[in-house]
Amino acid sequence: MLAAVSRVVLISLDGFASFYWTDPRVRMPTLRRLAERGVVARRMECVFPSTTWPTHASMVTGVRPDRHGVVANYILNRESGRTEDLTGDPIYDADRLLRAPTIYDVAHAAGLRTAAVDWPCTRRAAGLDFNLPFFKDQRVFESATHPEVWRELGALGLPIDRLGEWAQLPKRFLRDDVVADVAAHVLHRHAPDLLLVHLLCADSFQHLHGPRSPEAYWALEYVDHCVSRVLAALPTGALERDTAVLVVSDHGFLPSDREIRVNVRLRQLGLLKVDAEGRIGESRARFVTNHGAGYVYVLDPADRPSLVHDLKSELAGLEGVTGVWGVSDYAGLGLPLPDENPMIGELVLEAAEGYAFGDEARGDDHVGPPRYRGNHGHRPTHPDNGAFFLTAGAGIRRGAELGAIISRDVAPSVAHLLDVKLGDVEGKLLADALA
Repeated sequence: MLAAVSRVVLISLDGFASFYWTDPRVRMPTLRRLAERGVVARRMECVFPSTTWPTHASMVTGVRPDRHGVVANYILNRESGRTEDLTGDPIYDADRLLRAPTIYDVAHAAGLRTAAVDWPCTRRAAGLDFNLPFFKDQRVFESATHPEVWRELGALGLPIDRLGEWAQLPKRFLRDDVVADVAAHVLHRHAPDLLLVHLLCADSFQHLHGPRSPEAYWALEYVDHCVSRVLAALPTGALERDTAVLVVSDHGFLPSDREIRVNVRLRQLGLLKVDAEGRIGESRARFVTNHGAGYVYVLDPADRPSLVHDLKSELAGLEGVTGVWGVSDYAGLGLPLPDENPMIGELVLEAAEGYAFGDEARGDDHVGPPRYRGNHGHRPTHPDNGAFFLTAGAGIRRGAELGAIISRDVAPSVAHLLDVKLGDVEGKLLADALA
């Protein structure tokens, strides 16, 4: 087994489905060259729900949501009654969400230098020496980013006053451009032993235009160029000498032609009320979408068991719903119980292929036109929901192929490369990828 390398660079290309790797329309020269000297997996299975926050947490902890605690991108706050978008870390610091140690935590504790650029669920993460967290709101950037990082990026002449605007869906390619610049700067100035980088626009363009769309192909070529700029910042010969690079993704992508509106049915059943502007008010039960999956929160404690029982069969009959599971099924899905983690609902639903969920509660139709043309969130076993994995560099075999792996394999493999101890995890060391 190899000795530890000096540096690991982990790059996530959000939404880069494994099926793209064999698609001749995809132009990714940087990754193709990297793959010639490294290892590619046939597919990497993510977690459920297959959304950005849970899967990125699994990649750095090596465990599923029932252990790391990040159960969704979007949740219902049971105390306030409001939905919360966890993406962009607008509310919670990392230690409020993550319940398992991360690879950067153990690396930092071992005295290694750690850094992250745009990595999910890292707001004020104590295990990162340098961190530009993934955020959507300019106010979050200015309040939650360390003042030294803020000043450092401003001194570089980067457009730090525009990053909130550029974090919105149509403009995220501009944000990725800055992420690549910051990652290259961090490699030069801070020389981290572990660097995590997250590029988002391939996910954004597939939501807006659908997978396998012209816009999706453009975005994949664009993020490949961003990766090339990050790798160019490595010292000459680093990949041969002391640096391992892993390029991963968090989920695949499915086209969406129809949107399922579970809250419309809950309103018709008298379980929630909506005001004239469409805002959901008093609720005994409420649905929160996570694209291809979603949670039903049953908020009436006195009548919870009977409501859960009745809703399970009621919602299973809605057009486009392919699965409804209660808490007795959660262990098999890798999900915690609501009593252990109130961010999760009492029921989890999955959409059929071609469908995704929405939060709309007005109107009479349970199904309507989609908000997005592409979605994810479905169970990880769906053929188009496979994620991507590539690794190359010091200590990595050349020109090899892996079969199917899981996202929880990333953390123990990075820990091995850095010679640090992650502890009890569900993922395994990808020994066949090692030289």
